[in-house]
Amino acid sequence: MADIDLTLQQFAREDEEKHAKENAEHMKMDYVNLIGYPVAPDVLHIIPKEEAFVHEVIAYLRMGKTIRVVSDRPADPGLKEYIAKLKLATQNEIVLSLCSNTSMRYGLTLYQTLLPEIEKNDKVSVTADNQKSFEDQIQSFSDLKEKITKVSTTELLDVVFAGAVKNDATDIHIEPQENDFRIRYRIDGVLQDVAKLPPSGFHAIAARIKYLAKLKLDVNNPQDGRFEVTVIEETMDIRVSTLPTSYGEAIVMRLLPKKKKFVDLETLGFNKGAMEVIKEAISKPQGLVLNTGPTGSGKTTTLYAILQKLNEPGKKIITLENPIEYRIDGIEQIQIETGDTSAQMKNSEGTEDSEQRTNRESTTFANALRACLRQDPDILMVGEIRDAETANTALQAALTGHLVLSTLHTNNAPAALARLMEMGIPPYLLAGSINLIIAQRLVRKICQKCKGQGCEVCHKTGFKGRIGIVEVLTPSREIDDLIQKQAPLRDFEETAHRLGMKTMYEDGMEKVAQGLTTKEEIERVTKQ
Repeated sequence: MADIDLTLQQFAREDEEKHAKENAEHMKMDYVNLIGYPVAPDVLHIIPKEEAFVHEVIAYLRMGKTIRVVSDRPADPGLKEYIAKLKLATQNEIVLSLCSNTSMRYGLTLYQTLLPEIEKNDKVSVTADNQKSFEDQIQSFSDLKEKITKVSTTELLDVVFAGAVKNDATDIHIEPQENDFRIRYRIDGVLQDVAKLPPSGFHAIAARIKYLAKLKLDVNNPQDGRFEVTVIEETMDIRVSTLPTSYGEAIVMRLLPKKKKFVDLETLGFNKGAMEVIKEAISKPQGLVLNTGPTGSGKTTTLYAILQKLNEPGKKIITLENPIEYRIDGIEQIQIETGDTSAQMKNSEGTEDSEQRTNRESTTFANALRACLRQDPDILMVGEIRDAETANTALQAALTGHLVLSTLHTNNAPAALARLMEMGIPPYLLAGSINLIIAQRLVRKICQKCKGQGCEVCHKTGFKGRIGIVEVLTPSREIDDLIQKQAPLRDFEETAHRLGMKTMYEDGMEKVAQGLTTKEEIERVTKQ
């Protein structure tokens, strides 16, 4: 009897699939039987589980810019609307196939059986043994490229991170191209090719990175996220940015060690005169110290070195950062999640209390600064002055008994004054509150092993490590007069130079004379 029942069930199943196939032909659609079909976990994850169950549709195949999805009710109006949204979100062509009801029920169970395969790999961890083995096997980028081409997708990310740590990379770039995708490291401020891989493997590694960073896999818009990587016993915060391109999503990952070994202010490589001026400026109980330069010029390192210098038991220091890059014991660090018009205050652990959640939408960056002033701080660090309201609040704080540290994006030190005036800062407020403006760049140092000739240590570049070049502008009566007159930038530059300010180029050429770097390197980072 049991055999007869089994036979009848088999006939019923065959009949069900036959009817599904006939319906597909009638509707001019592809027919798919998901039972036994090799659906990849990263493809399944394109449609979130909740949406798959609501609309009874799953993604089962991805080929280039085409995603194939399947449902047992293709004529459902709600499904058609959802597919239109999915096409818009992913910027991919969506092709709908038809399956039987039993096949659909089976397909939905894949969320329980396949996705744990991704979840098992929701962390990247490189053990000491793995790192030692890696370093024994890989001595150069050519070794790294060979290793990368031979590992699985899961292992690929481990190898990429291990290689980044070994080579002191600050950023990892994964970029899809027409015929391949390439992996690059930013080392000493310059991007270097690591490997080029077949395009077929890109979607898998992109899906894993997006999963780790808790980004939406079914969205093809710019996204930002983060996750952690452990290399040996060091945990790093990985900041992820994705950006849609014509060949897929370009991914950039910034590596931030959670327990950074901070450099002392004295070891930043600044010249003796600049160091004396900086120490005098930060020893004052009030005033604004500005650090200016482009992204990647070392501003954060300098600010953290200053904070370390000022971090004493008798002082209360509060920082407002976006994001918090490194934790410092003894300092209250607050993360500001900025939007177009609002910001979200978080503590150094990235959490919110109930009052913060309630006021989240009405909290601007400047309001956060005003809230911190009510906490009786001695020293405040504002990650970046981006608007007139924040600038005004910071300068008011600097005039009322607080030492304030912050940054701007300008080409040189005098340009910071011009930028603040452009924001509409009143001359009286600007002239009386600034202690010091530091402008800086990072230049590559000549490799000490090969003396610039190129070797395996420096990856044939001739450079290894970086050092800062700097110019410092201190207030004076003449500078204050120019502020009151709202003079043009050229007048500030000429006056500062006449009063003895050494430019970054001049500081750099001194380092060339000392054999630390090259003239070409100085010109590369200082040309405007």
